[in-house]
Amino acid sequence: MRYLKFLWIAPFIFLLSLRSLPDRNTPLQKWMEPDSKKLHILVTTRMCASLVEEVGGDRVHVWTLIDEDLDPHSYQLVKGDAEKFRRADLIIANGLHLEHGRSLQNLLKEKEALFLGDKIFSLSPDLFLPMDNGIDPHFWMDVSLFSRSVPYIVEALQKKDPAHSQEYAVRGGQLLLQLDLLDHKIRVLMSKIPLEKRYLVTSHDAFQYFARRYLVKNGAEGDHLEHFLAPEGVSPDGQIGALDIQKIIRHVVKNRVSVVFAESNISKDSLNKIIEACRSQGVELRLSRADLYADSMGEESYIKMMEHNARVIQSELYPIHPDENF
Repeated sequence: MRYLKFLWIAPFIFLLSLRSLPDRNTPLQKWMEPDSKKLHILVTTRMCASLVEEVGGDRVHVWTLIDEDLDPHSYQLVKGDAEKFRRADLIIANGLHLEHGRSLQNLLKEKEALFLGDKIFSLSPDLFLPMDNGIDPHFWMDVSLFSRSVPYIVEALQKKDPAHSQEYAVRGGQLLLQLDLLDHKIRVLMSKIPLEKRYLVTSHDAFQYFARRYLVKNGAEGDHLEHFLAPEGVSPDGQIGALDIQKIIRHVVKNRVSVVFAESNISKDSLNKIIEACRSQGVELRLSRADLYADSMGEESYIKMMEHNARVIQSELYPIHPDENF
């Protein structure tokens, strides 16, 4: 009788056991599975991952460690991350201390990750901007500077997969041409905005490189600081104080700024405080109709992300005829 009772309940136990097994069809599970035909590459941010995907093509399988909604500045390792590092054939990071969460930083160094920003900085330190007693890590905001990452990505893939070196070189060259065109298009679009209107106020200090490259016209060193300001520093996890608000208000009044730009993955609280403070002093200020992408990409590719940012900035600061856009 007990045997018959077990036969009756066994199918339910089997079904429950199946539900408890990990789903091997998720994108992560597929990336973790052995695959001798592709290089499995772990990249810290989507911006860097986008370049790797373009260079690697169908020879690579890329996984981005830091999700779009998370802050790369403060990211700490979570359960399962160590397994991703062990699975990866190659690990690539932004560098310049962007990924400064202690646990992540230690593992990146231990695994000898390729730090793209550090590589470029070692040869051309004069191209980078200071910030918070260090180097501003948001160098992807200047397309001409970020494109210098491509040769390092090509070289790393060639070392891991020498049989397809020529393919990586060709795709790398094609990507450089696309990035050069993108850089030119953004510069042309920003040039349509009168210089006296090229003032950018954003949630946190991520657009220094953008301001230097695209908002200043043949300016001297440091001129970009007059055209860009943010209430929060390099990492968007600080608290905005009364002095920060007054600094922004003075900047808004002096330069007749009418709009402040929100960022996709950052709370709008600090900007709303600034808008309320301005209105209490009789200064009209509004929030941008669309968010900018800074620490998160939010688009299918780095190129699309930068096109989006340029369009939003142009449309808010100085609307032009649609035919004059990208």
